[in-house]
Amino acid sequence: MNKLIILMILIAGIGIGWWLRDAVVSVPVVISQAPPLHENSDAAVSATDGSVDNPVIISSSHLSVNPVDEINRPAKQRLEPLAALLNTGQDAEAIEWYVSFERENEDIDSARHLINQQVNRREQRNDLPGAARLLSLFIEQLPHGFDERIALAVIYQRQAQFYPALRILFETIPVASTTVELTQLDQLILKTVKAADRDIPPDDIGAKIKLYQFLIQHRASDTQYYIELAKWQVKGMHLDAAIEQLNIVQYDPFVGDVAQQMLAEIERLRLKLLETPVALVRRGSHFMVDASLNHNDIRLLIDTGASLTVLDSAAAQLLGLHESDILQRMQMNTANGMTEALLYRIDSMALGVFAVSSIDIAVVEHLEVNGASGLLGMNFLKHFEFRIDQSDAQLFLKYRD
Repeated sequence: MNKLIILMILIAGIGIGWWLRDAVVSVPVVISQAPPLHENSDAAVSATDGSVDNPVIISSSHLSVNPVDEINRPAKQRLEPLAALLNTGQDAEAIEWYVSFERENEDIDSARHLINQQVNRREQRNDLPGAARLLSLFIEQLPHGFDERIALAVIYQRQAQFYPALRILFETIPVASTTVELTQLDQLILKTVKAADRDIPPDDIGAKIKLYQFLIQHRASDTQYYIELAKWQVKGMHLDAAIEQLNIVQYDPFVGDVAQQMLAEIERLRLKLLETPVALVRRGSHFMVDASLNHNDIRLLIDTGASLTVLDSAAAQLLGLHESDILQRMQMNTANGMTEALLYRIDSMALGVFAVSSIDIAVVEHLEVNGASGLLGMNFLKHFEFRIDQSDAQLFLKYRD
């Protein structure tokens, strides 16, 4: 009996010993000096990987925390004053805070992102003036803020503020540093110019001219602007101004042909608009015109080959000319051969509104000029630019410059 009791106690002792051994092995080693997770994430990684170099007890609450958020929490705390200023609309103060923050920190991307995020929120609320105001202040502190400048131009365009949009786009050209950015910028400029042009009524020629003068002022290298400006100047009858613009680009490889064609059209328009027609009378293949010589009406045959205006002696009597008024006697070649002519100087000669003072005429006996009383010669016509419209029987005259 005693042996049985001793055996049972021995067996029980062995069992208790084995149980205690398992309990001790299952308990991990705890190093109390180990830093918390947010201070040393490497230690946490080692523990989760099963390494026993720096084992750490991780509670379930730590597993639900995003390590990145934990790392950025101090940065977010530093940006809380900026966020508060932006959320309360204190834009100028917010940008001043940003400038101060930039001086003290190398990494300012988080602050820049926060400002751009506020711009996006205002756009989503359709607070476009507020978004534009914040971006304008911000851009003044961003020497290379390409994206911010593009965003500001788009906001201006959405508000139909095309001049501010174009101005910021032109100012962005030096900021663009890649081919992709330059292409994006050119496309946006083209889109904005078209929108600005469409926004102006077609009959507001002055506004159209102002737009393209503005474009040339800010981007003179775009020669297409000169063509567009000249087109509207012609419509507004500012012909001299249009010629001035076209002369600048008439040899340009891209628009030179168009400019030269427009210059020729303007010249024809000038002749048409600035000339005054004088009615002609057709007689076979010749044209006659009613002239006024010393305020006496006399019909003359136009003869561009005659150097002098010539009158028949019968018509000359109407002018009250006397032998004492003769300047000289001369020989003249007429249809009947050489004949004597008397040269006089009269006070005035006019065709319609066009007049010449103190002009010489020749008088010939029995001048035969197809029913007219004389010949209209080049000594009168030389004072004018003239052309004959044979289909409409009109003589177009304008004073020479």
